[in-house]
Amino acid sequence: MFPVAYTLLLKEAILAHIKENYEIDEPVSFEYFLRGMNDTYVLVTEQAKYIFRVYRADRRNNSEIAFELDLLNYLSMKGVCVSIPIRKKDGTFINEFFVPEGVKCGVMFSFAEGNEKPIHAIEDSYLFGKAVGQIHNVTDNFNSEHIRGNLDLEHLIENPLNTIRLHMEHRQADYDFLYEIAMGLKEQLSKHLEEGLDWGVCHGDLHGNTNVAFTDDGKLTHYDFDICGYGWRAYDIAEFRLAREIHSRHDKDEVDKLWEAFLNGYRDIRYISENDLKVVPIFVALRQLWLFGLCFSESELIGKADFDNGFIDSKMDYFRNLDLSFSHNV
Repeated sequence: MFPVAYTLLLKEAILAHIKENYEIDEPVSFEYFLRGMNDTYVLVTEQAKYIFRVYRADRRNNSEIAFELDLLNYLSMKGVCVSIPIRKKDGTFINEFFVPEGVKCGVMFSFAEGNEKPIHAIEDSYLFGKAVGQIHNVTDNFNSEHIRGNLDLEHLIENPLNTIRLHMEHRQADYDFLYEIAMGLKEQLSKHLEEGLDWGVCHGDLHGNTNVAFTDDGKLTHYDFDICGYGWRAYDIAEFRLAREIHSRHDKDEVDKLWEAFLNGYRDIRYISENDLKVVPIFVALRQLWLFGLCFSESELIGKADFDNGFIDSKMDYFRNLDLSFSHNV
């Protein structure tokens, strides 16, 4: 058998596996919904709707996934509305599929009722802030016997730079500039670390666009904790600010209003220090660095056509225009 980097499981085979291993009603449809950092399927039965996720063999091992599932079950037990894993007939959660590149794990989740929507309204931003504050509050006492990586400097700076370097050998001067920017961000961050930053369980991807479902009555259901881990809470909320900057096309007035509403909601649930707030712009920039590396790592699977010099130029423009003084009020 020829070596492969990535295999897509046969949809009909997954459905047969689900029918054999889960206590569910008769399936009405089973569709491949999304290819992202994992493969997502939507299962509709006569009585309910589910999500079936297949994790990539090279990205998540059994223990890392078990940590995520422990976290979801803990959050649900504490009253946080999240998409929870569904047990199999044997009482376990994780399925193992043996494929040419290794072992892919699959998990069934409850469906997050409601609708995704871009957060442009102050009310939605406030509600999202409250929900994030609740997640951070509740997880202060969370523990799992399973191992999960930290969202630390290695995750945010070292690993992305290593990946980016491999894809920018033809633009060494640009990479050297990016490296200096990253070291500047690291130096800035170290000053805040000395004062102490809130550290704990993070969702890891709190942009608010495609990982939360809103219902008409204002209920939020969180899902997709695939990038969760222990990290700085200021980094967790920085992704929300970055998303607002991107989706508003850097409309400062809109970003400031939504950010203020988010913080008001967050503060209604959880205290946040001035030091944590001051470090948010640094984490916004580091999130961009992490995304830069992530895009290049995904190019190994989806091709380099979308990650050419034009893509590099767009990322470099961001970092060339970055204000390293971070003197503006956040």
